[in-house]
Parts: sequence; structure tokens; C-alpha cells
Amino acid sequence: MDKNIFNRVYAKFEKKDYFGNKEYIRLRLKENPGYIVKPGEIKAYLKNQKNKSYTSTIERLSEYKAGKVYPQREKFTWAIIKEVIKKGL
Repeated sequence: MDKNIFNRVYAKFEKKDYFGNKEYIRLRLKENPGYIVKPGEIKAYLKNQKNKSYTSTIERLSEYKAGKVYPQREKFTWAIIKEVIKKGL
């Protein structure tokens, strides 16, 4: 899979907080009101989550090619699959 396809679809879903990363960060900040957050910590967390998502997407694409069918409620997976099919990869 082309990394550009993943980045484009991921950005679209991240904007809507589909993965819940922003909500997770807000919740952690509410639990620890005196904690001062370094911008690098948030950036590192988001980058780590994106890398995990990329790895799982690669696995899902290989499973899809092997014949596994995913439920329609997994909108991110289907958006990636549709983009990959559209590009002919």
C-alpha cells in the first residue's frame, strides 16, 4: 500500500476524531489537572498511534486479499480498501 493513500485517508478520519485520540488526551488531562503537558509528549503519542494504525491496516489489507470480509461498520478499513482498489494496487 502506498503511504500517501494511508496518510490522506487517516487525515480525513483523524479530523473527525474517529480513533478517539483527542478524547483520550482530554480525559487524561482532566484526570491530572496539575500536570503540565509538553507538546512533544502529545506529538509522540499521536505519532505512535498513527504508526500502530498503519501496521494494523497493512495486516488487514493482506487479510482482505486472502479473502477475509470485514463488517461495514469498520469505516476506516473500508475507506482504505476502496482507495487501494481505486488506485489498482
